[in-house]
Amino acid sequence: MKKSNISGWKDVFSFTLIQMLKNKAFIITFVVLVLFALASTPILNLITPSEPDDIDSPNPVQKIYVINETNLVGLDFTNLLNHKTMDHIVIEIMDESYETITNRIEENEQDSIILTLSETEEAYFLTLEKASTGPVKNSSMHLLSIEIREQFETLLMTQLGISREQRIIMTTPIETKVTMVDFNGTEMIYEDTSISFNEYWFIYGVLFLILMINIFASTQIATSIVTEKSTRVVEYLLISVKPLALMVGKIIAMLVAVLLQLISVFIVVTISNKVFAGNGQNPLTEYLPSDMFQNLNIINIVLCIIVIALGLIFYGALAGVAGATVSKLDEVNEGLTVFTLINLVGAYIGLGASGVLMGSGINTFVIFSFLFPLSAPFILPGSILVGRASLPLAAGAIGLQILFIILLFLFVARVYETLILHSGNKVKLKELIKLSKTVSKEDL
Repeated sequence: MKKSNISGWKDVFSFTLIQMLKNKAFIITFVVLVLFALASTPILNLITPSEPDDIDSPNPVQKIYVINETNLVGLDFTNLLNHKTMDHIVIEIMDESYETITNRIEENEQDSIILTLSETEEAYFLTLEKASTGPVKNSSMHLLSIEIREQFETLLMTQLGISREQRIIMTTPIETKVTMVDFNGTEMIYEDTSISFNEYWFIYGVLFLILMINIFASTQIATSIVTEKSTRVVEYLLISVKPLALMVGKIIAMLVAVLLQLISVFIVVTISNKVFAGNGQNPLTEYLPSDMFQNLNIINIVLCIIVIALGLIFYGALAGVAGATVSKLDEVNEGLTVFTLINLVGAYIGLGASGVLMGSGINTFVIFSFLFPLSAPFILPGSILVGRASLPLAAGAIGLQILFIILLFLFVARVYETLILHSGNKVKLKELIKLSKTVSKEDL
């Protein structure tokens, strides 16, 4: 690849970036992303169950009406609650009709609840009911139900004549362990490299986000090339710049535009968390892997950015070639068919690898997905952030990506000028390969 082949790419870059930032579709997409990022924390606050501000504060329940429908008799419900936040609660065996008590709670005693004890042949059931409105919230009922269950189990064991020591023995967990040993009888220790359910969904989310960004950016590159072909703009551009410089300038411009969107969205999400988090807690941390921030350092962040950027460049070059194979805007989707299939193959390999990671940890297939240039941009960034991709693996993946990009650009340099000036039917894959063989290096 000669240096003269890419001279002039800066002019193409500036022109494409300015046109991209002025594009209505880009502006609308950017505004939608910013609005969604701004609303992310308020939406999570609405759909996330609120926890009590202080679990050590007194429970708002003042009285519990007890209905005992079991065969257990003589239970001392007055000692049911021994927790310091619940010792103020009055326990009363219900001697009035259910309708009378429920009406009273709904209208006048909204800080009272009903506890119903029932049984079947298999189990006992403890049911708590509260007023539809009032000071008693679901979080308070949850804490109360935990304490009531523990105290009821104690009363049940006492009723059945089981001592505390016997109960401890009965509830002692029994653990089993299967190990492998070598010929000398020494235990063989294997490191568990599998990921948790939350880590899997985190990797899946990163993969899906990169897939959407990749498709959006690459489609814009292809559409831009077809538009310039159909309006004859490309012929004027080719007077001053080489075809490869045209491709490089467009890809880098699109990469910068996408990065501007991502950085802006990240800033807006950060501001949204600061403004709407309330007590300073970030609701996003509830859904992120607990150890993710341990792997969030400068090296890992830089590695993720490099992998994603190289992936966008690689797929952008493919999209540029795909766009150059057609001559009309209404043929863009047809021209991008093979590109879309390649994109999905890479994404599905990454998705399969993330499932294997959750099930059995790192193996040959997972390592292959980390290194394979089609799947690395999708699976590797999330795996780096959850600590499942080592530095040598990431470096190897980056090296392979760079190698494939160089090979792809050499291929593009052979065929792009012919494609960009082509008008007529779509150039098929076989014709594209044949074209790359017939164009001589002297023509580059």
